[in-house]
Amino acid sequence: MSPPAASTIAANQAKTEQKIRTAFLPNWDQVPLEEMERQANKYPKQVVLEGASHRRWIALTFDDGPSNYTRRLLAILKQQQVPATFYMTAKSMEGREDLVKEVWQAGHELGNHSVNHPHLSELAERYWDEEIGPTQEKFRSIVGFAPNTMRPPYGEITDAQIEDLAKRGIKVVLWSIDTQDWNKNRMLFGAHKIERSIQDAIHEEAIVLMHDAGGRRENTLAAVEQLIPWLKAGGYEFVTVSQMLGLPAQPTPSPLQK
Repeated sequence: MSPPAASTIAANQAKTEQKIRTAFLPNWDQVPLEEMERQANKYPKQVVLEGASHRRWIALTFDDGPSNYTRRLLAILKQQQVPATFYMTAKSMEGREDLVKEVWQAGHELGNHSVNHPHLSELAERYWDEEIGPTQEKFRSIVGFAPNTMRPPYGEITDAQIEDLAKRGIKVVLWSIDTQDWNKNRMLFGAHKIERSIQDAIHEEAIVLMHDAGGRRENTLAAVEQLIPWLKAGGYEFVTVSQMLGLPAQPTPSPLQK
């Protein structure tokens, strides 16, 4: 496929709304796209589906790790000189603390994805004490700071939880492109299907959902390796979520920490 065509929209032109460019897949625990878009447009400073303007930027994000696939992904990103954002669960971090440090020390960004990947809406006000708060503390114990963005498992979160997170200075980051690698990884020609999910929906300041854990991820890694040159050929620059949103950068590791 030819690289994505140049945009006709000025890079600094603001978007009038946030929206998801990929289709809803029923019967897979997905939140209706209309609900995620409603929350993003109700809380435009707090819930994010994509960047706010039309810079030729893209943020690759990876959920559920770290895992045995993460180092292989890090090698691909290093070779291509591309940063990414990793939304990690405290459960996956347990016993892989050195790998969490490796991700951070390689210049990537860390984000909170809960302890056990539950449906946060079912926890109501307990969501912080049981899931998000302990994950923040897990990050502090490993890298010395806690992320200022989180991604709710399944994209599911209540308005009350969004408002509570705003008081705590934590933004909710969803996505504008869902590669559905959690499903396509199991399919014949899965890597190609994951690639096409991005190629068919690519847009300026996209936030892309992928996974480096939670199942077999060979096809995700293969797709990433093929997609990066294609996107670069189309003039896309890879950024972290914080860069996309203009948030303060996460602390960088000192030489002693490396």
